[in-house]
Amino acid sequence: KQTNRCYIPLNTPEQYYRASIFIPYLDKFITELEERFNVHRSILSGFDSLFRENGPIEDIIILSNKYIEDLQNDGSQNQIIVAEYKLWQRKLIQTTEKPNNALEAMAMCNQSIYPNIFKLLQILVTLPVSSATNERTFSNLKRIKTYLRNSMSEGRLNGLAMLSINKNYSIKPEEVIEELARKKRRLPFLL
Repeated sequence: KQTNRCYIPLNTPEQYYRASIFIPYLDKFITELEERFNVHRSILSGFDSLFRENGPIEDIIILSNKYIEDLQNDGSQNQIIVAEYKLWQRKLIQTTEKPNNALEAMAMCNQSIYPNIFKLLQILVTLPVSSATNERTFSNLKRIKTYLRNSMSEGRLNGLAMLSINKNYSIKPEEVIEELARKKRRLPFLL
């Protein structure tokens, strides 16, 4: 694969590396980050408007359109969400202690009066801060799974899998002892 590197005459290899590889790499990296986070900017702005007493209506409409399937919908969705949002803003104005986070806002939000605002707050509470935590957890699970497969016998792995599958059944210790007593020992018992 050919690259379109710029061959600039420079004094040292370090200057050449910086100009032809490092700076273009950083430029591409920054551009990709900006593209990735610009997609989420309008959604985050909509969630931010849930905490502002005078947030723009457009932000909440964009947010409600994004999560329309989760909200109560009777055909006039935008009018309902705008009316709810205006009531919610009035409540924020009248409240002396403003919510600092989504959990506090959910606690002060009456679900029967503001069902859509409450649902949006629920969504905000359950959104991960980033996908890095999820990816790290998945990576750790894969590592543990590989370790367990490599360090235990197939019988033990099958036994642990069966315990996990049948975790809803209650097993008494006496039943386990009786079952083990019936099985033949692999090693002879020596005194």
